[in-house]
Parts: sequence; C-alpha cells; structure tokens
Amino acid sequence: MFHRNELNKFRFLQFGLIAMLTLLVGFMACKKEIGQVPSSPDSGLSVQNRTDINDPTVTQGMLNFATFEQLNGFVKSLKDNEADTAQVRSAYTALGVNTYGETMPNLTDHPLCLLKEQTLGGYVSARKAQETVINAALDNGDDNIFSIVSDPYWKTVLNADRAVKVGNRIYKFYENDGVAIVLNNDWTLYNTIKTQPWDGLGQVFNLVVTHQASSDFEDYFNLAANGTILSDKSIFKPRFSKVPTSEGKSLITNVSCIASLIGTPSFTWTYADNTTSAGKDPAKSIGQGEAISVVMNDGAGNTQTITESTMFICSVENFAITSLGNNLFKFGPSFDPANSPYYTKWVFNDGTTLSGSTVTKTFTSNGWVRCEAYWQHNNQLACQFTKPVVVKCGDKKTVSSTRTFNYCDQRWKLDGSIWVQTGQVGSKVKYLRWRGSILGWQPANNQGSCADLSGTYIREVSNPTKTCIDVTASGSKCLGDGTFPTTVSHTIADVSTIFNKPGQLSAGLGIKVCGVWHGWGYGGSPRLILP
Repeated sequence: MFHRNELNKFRFLQFGLIAMLTLLVGFMACKKEIGQVPSSPDSGLSVQNRTDINDPTVTQGMLNFATFEQLNGFVKSLKDNEADTAQVRSAYTALGVNTYGETMPNLTDHPLCLLKEQTLGGYVSARKAQETVINAALDNGDDNIFSIVSDPYWKTVLNADRAVKVGNRIYKFYENDGVAIVLNNDWTLYNTIKTQPWDGLGQVFNLVVTHQASSDFEDYFNLAANGTILSDKSIFKPRFSKVPTSEGKSLITNVSCIASLIGTPSFTWTYADNTTSAGKDPAKSIGQGEAISVVMNDGAGNTQTITESTMFICSVENFAITSLGNNLFKFGPSFDPANSPYYTKWVFNDGTTLSGSTVTKTFTSNGWVRCEAYWQHNNQLACQFTKPVVVKCGDKKTVSSTRTFNYCDQRWKLDGSIWVQTGQVGSKVKYLRWRGSILGWQPANNQGSCADLSGTYIREVSNPTKTCIDVTASGSKCLGDGTFPTTVSHTIADVSTIFNKPGQLSAGLGIKVCGVWHGWGYGGSPRLILP
C-alpha cells in the first residue's frame, strides 16, 4: 500500500539525491519491454493458452484462419484470458514487469494479447500499431493523446492494415465499418487495393465492397440468430463493364463476384464468328452490333449464360443501399459509374430528388427510394425500381473523455470510455500518473480503481416483425491497491443487434488517491454519458 507519509519521503525538495536515483532506476526499468523476470509472489504463475487449437497461421503478414469458428474461438480465448487477473499479472511478469512496483512501464494494457502476437510472429497487429503510437505520445508527456485502445481483441486479429484472412477470402476493415472482401485468395488484387480508402474502391473482379451494417451481408455469409458470421456462402454475381475504344469498338471487362466453396470458376466466350476463348475476360474487343456471349461456371457445376444484350441488365441487384451509421444511408451502383452506360436519379418517399451515381441521405424513420437509370447515349429512361429503406432501432456508438487532476502532490490523467458495439456494452477507465519530463505518463500506485455501468440500451428483435426493446444495463468491476492492471473495464455481452439509447447509458469511472475518489461520477462530478 502506498500511503501519504511514504510519498512525503520521496519529495524532491527533501531528498533530492534519493529522488534522482529513484528516477534513474525507474527510467531504466520503464524502458525495457522484455527482460529479467523480477522476484514477486506471482513468479511461480504460468501464462496459460500461449498456443491452442484456435491459433491461426500467418500468411503474407496477416493472420490466416481456416474458418470463422476458429477466428471466433481465438478472440474468445483472448477475452477469457485477459479477464483472469492471475493470468494478466503472470503475463506482465513474463514481460519483465514488476506489478508490485510503484510504477509500471507504458508497455501494454493487454499483455496476453502481446504475448500471443509474439508467439505467432510474422505480423504486426492493429492493436500493437495503435498502442505504439499512443505510448510514444505518452512518453513525450502528451496530455491530449487518448490512451485506450478500443476493441483490442479484434485488433489483435487484424494486422496493421486492418486485414485478416479467413478461408479463401481476405477481409480489410475500415474505420466506418466498411469492409472490402477479396475473393479466391487473390493476393495480387489485395495488394492493389489495401491502401485505398473504402469510398474509393470500384467494382473489379474478385472484390466485394460492402458495409457491416448492410443487409447484403446475408448474400455472402451464413449468419447466426444474433447476426454473427458462422460461415461463408458461395457467391455467383455476374457483373460487366463496357468501355468504347478509339477504334469504335467496345471493350468488355468481367467484374463479376464468383466464389465457390469447392471449385474454381471458369469462363467460355463465344463471338459473332463462332470462335471461342477461355479466361476471365474476352480475348478481343467487340465491334458495333457484334454478338458475344459467355458461359460462366462457378466451379461447383452451377452455370449462367450471359449475352451482350443482357450484360447490362438494369435490376435491383445493380444498386445498393448502405447504412453509414447515425441514420445516414448511401445509395449507389454496384458497378463502376465511370464505365457505366447509365446515369442515375434518386427519388425518395419525402418527395426529394438527388442526382448522381452515389448519393447520401438521412432517414429518421423507415421509407423508400426509387432509382431511375437513364441511358447515357440518348437520355432515355432505361429502367426504374423501388427499394425499402429500413432504419434500425438505433446506432452503435462510443464516447471517450479525458480528465486530469492534481491531488496529494500528484498529477493524474484518466481516460474513460463507454460504448455500445456489436455484441457488447461496456465502459473502461485507464489511469496514468505524471512522473516528470523524463519518464512522462505512466501507470502508478493508487488505492483503488473502479468502472461501473448503468442505464438502458436497445435490443432489436425481428420475430416476426422488428421490435425495439429496452434492456437494463448495470454492474461494476473494482480493484484494490496497486498499479495493476493499468485499466479497469466492465462489459456486458449481448447480441449483435443492440443499439444506443441516447442519454440513457452512463458510467462511473475513477481511481482513489490519498483516500479520495476522483473521476466521472465521484465527488459531485457528473457520470460519463453515452449521447
């Protein structure tokens, strides 16, 4: 226990030489990441599950899971192990950190994740990449850097490019919950698109561009009742683009999405002179009025025959509605507008009209949109159709806040978060103490830390019709004296279709210093509220 009289013994004005030596020793200890394991009551503990049946392989700098079952098991194992304080303390010890010391290095808030990453090797996780930036800022005394890594277990799965491989598909996730799915182990394609923003991705062969909140997820995956992914589905979606050439001909490019779970797709093209060719794209451009057709086989024995006259069928499948969160929706084509024979107008149920290949609009309740597609060459209406716009019961949301305070001759920094995300409601606080310009911000000894959660969130139920149900959230996790662990969180697991109820969910987050609690919800300070 670290009492006030012990603090006074180390004041710089009274014992300058002792303080200087302490500072030097602390500096050397705090800058090591892995070193000699210190002697402590925990030195006999062993870190469990360093390797297990859910461990993936590593392929081209990213984790490679055979199935979603393996991926889900891996994430669950990380969560379960990090929830075990004995394992967390043992992991810190394995990393050369004395969890009974007055300070701890800004090493990691998730030591079991770090050890797992080191065991696997060959990739840098998104968690580690983000934490490296945070710790560098903290070591430089940055008061403004927010030090909590959200979704650390999921970010351990993703590499620094936010990508992971499952089965024969590569998934790249974006901050806006968008996702690019590269089919059929197409690493060349992935290396082409991995640095592009989600909104800048066009339709190309072997690429699905979608959003985790989009209803078309059911086209690509078998989903559990709570909306989580169970397994892949075969995909067979023919798509083509047609571009005029300088010779007055047309160049047809196959941008289809075809992914069989048991075979490799094939294509046989037949031209006007009855010659044929095999391959993803036609072997030659097509003259004015010339016929062309393709027989597409998904590799599992399913075929579709497409002719030139029907390669640009105007149908509901040509366009997508994507939720961007906060009741904002994006309406756009599933083909590259630059190579399209159409231009589009969008008519909405409230009477407004928007023009453009891709538009966005906010809906506060369920409605509809009518897409009108016009031919580029003569401005005639090619086709029109109407699709419903379904507003969910709410939004996923996270709010974060930082608080600094001085008390008992100490300067503290608290970072707090409260969130509703897919499958979880939670709150967390991280505490750091200012140790001077050399050591910067570090976790340090205190008399207690606590994170509690209370209020209401929403669960969406769709049996038989969509219903929005209020769910009560409550509970807390508190720890006693010490520097360990560096963060405290309280979480509640729930299904994927849960949402924020604005202003109804709050958290009390704080630490106890010299007998007094500080933070959100203590000493007259307001609780942290999720807006």
